[in-house]
Amino acid sequence: MKRLYLVVACWVVGIAPAFSQASNCTQVIRLMRTTYEQGRLHELPNLAEGCLRGTGAQSFTKEEKREAYYRLTLAYIYLEEPEKADEMMLQLLNTDHFYVPNQEVDPAEFIALYNKFRHDPLFRVGLKFGLNMTQPIVTGYYNVGSAGAGQGKYTLSPSFQIYGVFEKDLTRKLPIVLATEIGYVSRGYTYVNDQLATADEDPTMPISDQEFVFTQNYLDLNVIGQYKFKNSINLQTYLGGGPGISYLLGSSNQATTLLGNGFTVTGSTVDDSESYNKLLFSATLVAGAKVKFGEVYLTAEARYQMGFTTVVNAASRTNEEIAFDYQGRYNDYRFNNMMVNIGIIYPFFKPMKLIK
Repeated sequence: MKRLYLVVACWVVGIAPAFSQASNCTQVIRLMRTTYEQGRLHELPNLAEGCLRGTGAQSFTKEEKREAYYRLTLAYIYLEEPEKADEMMLQLLNTDHFYVPNQEVDPAEFIALYNKFRHDPLFRVGLKFGLNMTQPIVTGYYNVGSAGAGQGKYTLSPSFQIYGVFEKDLTRKLPIVLATEIGYVSRGYTYVNDQLATADEDPTMPISDQEFVFTQNYLDLNVIGQYKFKNSINLQTYLGGGPGISYLLGSSNQATTLLGNGFTVTGSTVDDSESYNKLLFSATLVAGAKVKFGEVYLTAEARYQMGFTTVVNAASRTNEEIAFDYQGRYNDYRFNNMMVNIGIIYPFFKPMKLIK
């Protein structure tokens, strides 16, 4: 029995260093480099197997796994086993979605095989949000009284927007992206007329004024084409543009009017949604950049949206509460909108061999 214990103890002591060495995947990847450089390519699969299948501390890091698949791909190319080379290339691209060969160093056979695979994102999805400023462009003035006709002015107020984004590259050769966006956009602006009415004895002396604070919410759908001027893995810059449709979800007016007798009329916000057209058509110009951060891209962009549709519905421009209580009617105008967005874009990869 003592002899049996002694044999077992010696066996454990003997295999412990070997097991420790085999389980150290950093040493394994170094051994793979040496073995590859010595031309013993047929030994590489057995060397890598344990660390490729292992988990936690008994496995390669991402960088080590990428190198292991790289060397296995080369090994199978030179051993003339194309199916296994394809399999290793696919594993390499799934390990590092942003992998790009070194054109100056990597063998031509490896680069040729890489080019037979789809390695660009299948599509990208993301979320953008930011601030906007809406500028009404008046095309026709309407007032309850004649004194205030054409005297009012619109001022900008900051509002916000949030978009969901779907992007897809149109071709592999040209850096053109088609982006579809759907978003919730709040647009705010203020109308002030400080000459709503003037004194009878002196037409130049204003005695009444009004202020309308508008808040409008839209569902926007945009189709934007992007042309990438810089198109590297780490940084992309682009200009773009395209058409858009805005659907009115709701509108309110916080109205205040100072009458000639010194009395101020104010109250809760007025729902004036029926005074506007439900659909607005526009075009948007975009300038932006995307910066790689880990597995995603952080994006920032500036936009200018030009409205083509008159916002106010001529058939229902007069809101009774606004007209009778606040002495107001709505002008004809369209929107121009300036935006800044920041966001995050997630590329979805599905590598596969495209050329047999």
